Amino acid sequence: MNIKEQIKALAERNGMSLCGFANIERFQESPPELHPAGVLPGCKTVIVVGVRLLDGVIQANFRDFEDGRRDLKGLYGTYAYTMLPNFQLTKTCYDIAQLIEVEAGEIATPCSTGPMTNGRQVSIRHCAVAAGLGEFGWMSIVLTPQFGPRNRFGVILTTAEIEPDPLYSGPRLCNPEKCGICTKACPSGALSSYGEEGKRFVHMEDRTFEYCTVNMVKCFMVEERLRKDYGAPEDYSPSESPTPAELKEAQRKASISDLGLQHTPSWYCGRCLSYCPAGNWGNKFKKRGLSKGYTADWLYQGDKGDTVDLAAPWEE
Repeated sequence: MNIKEQIKALAERNGMSLCGFANIERFQESPPELHPAGVLPGCKTVIVVGVRLLDGVIQANFRDFEDGRRDLKGLYGTYAYTMLPNFQLTKTCYDIAQLIEVEAGEIATPCSTGPMTNGRQVSIRHCAVAAGLGEFGWMSIVLTPQFGPRNRFGVILTTAEIEPDPLYSGPRLCNPEKCGICTKACPSGALSSYGEEGKRFVHMEDRTFEYCTVNMVKCFMVEERLRKDYGAPEDYSPSESPTPAELKEAQRKASISDLGLQHTPSWYCGRCLSYCPAGNWGNKFKKRGLSKGYTADWLYQGDKGDTVDLAAPWEE
C-alpha cells in the first residue's frame, strides 16, 4: 500500500468514520495565524479524520431541550463534545503522524482536537471542507453527507506530498433560503439570518462556500449558561451582550462544572448541531420518537406557524 492507503487503513482501524486529504493550495485565503504552513513550514498536505457522534448521545440533548432533563447534559459534554471523541481523534492523529514519519520519512504535526487540548493551531472546520469531507452549513459547522453536523474532526499536517481528494460535490446539504432551523433554534439569536449583511465567504479552487456570521458573545451566553434564561442559577453576566471584561468575570463566576471534566463548560447548548436536518435527521430521531423536532415550544422565536420538512437534507 502507498502512504495514503496506509493512512486511510489506520484511520479505519482506529474507529474513524471519515478520512480526507487536502493540498496546501486550498488554504490560500487562510489568515497567517491559522495557515497550516505557519504551524509546519513546508506543509504540503493536510489530512483530516472524522468520527461520527453517537445518535444515542445526541438524543440526550433532546431530553434536555424538550423534557427539561438538564442532568443528562453531561452525556453530551462527555461523549460528543469535550472528552471521548477528542481523545479518540487525538490518539488517531498521533498514530498517523507516527506512521508518516516512520514509513515516509517526512515531518508530520498532529493538531489539537478539542476544548481539553492545547488551543487552536488551524481552523479544523476549514480543513475538513478542504479535505472534501463536506461543506459548510449556514451555522458555520461542517456538514457531511453521512452525518450532517454530528461529527468531530482531527487534523494532521505533513510535508509529505499526498494526492488530494476532490472537494465535496454531491447533493447540496444546506439550503438556508428554505430551511433556517439553526437560526430559529438558537435561543440567543447568535446566528445571522440568511439575507442579512455580514455573511462569510470562503473560496477553494472553483468553489465558493458561504455561512452566517456568529455573534460569539451571544453564543457564549448559552453554551456556557451564563444567564438564568439559559439555565444558570443566577445571572452571571449583567446583560445579553456583555463587554469583554464582563464576559470574563461571568465565566469566572461560573467556572466550576459538576457535569464533566471541562471546568469552563462550553457544551450546554448544541441546538443547531442537534436539530439540523442534514444527515438523515428525520429517520434517526423524529420518526423514532426521539425528538419532537424544532417545533417544540421552547424553540420558537417568531411565527409558531413555521413548519419545515425534517425528513431529508435539502436539495437544489
